[in-house]
Amino acid sequence: MPVIKIHVEREELAAIERRAAELGIKVEDMAYGALSCSMSHVKEPFCRVRIDDAVRDKGKDLPLWSDSARSVNIYEGKDDVAPAPGPKGGPL
Repeated sequence: MPVIKIHVEREELAAIERRAAELGIKVEDMAYGALSCSMSHVKEPFCRVRIDDAVRDKGKDLPLWSDSARSVNIYEGKDDVAPAPGPKGGPL
């Protein structure tokens, strides 16, 4: 079976592991599910914008969903994840 490797920062992996545990699935299942979701919606403008933003920003700062201990955009007293719903009203 072919393999796709994804390189993530420690803070990103910690957040992924935590979310997978919350859902009762393995990290690999979380990654496959996210890829499957993206592939299903990639032609929708909101999805393409988020993919392009993530690729452009990789390595510059941590994403909002990651642990943000060394993020340049996190400020004391602010939530790590926006309280508003994501695209189409769903969670981020």
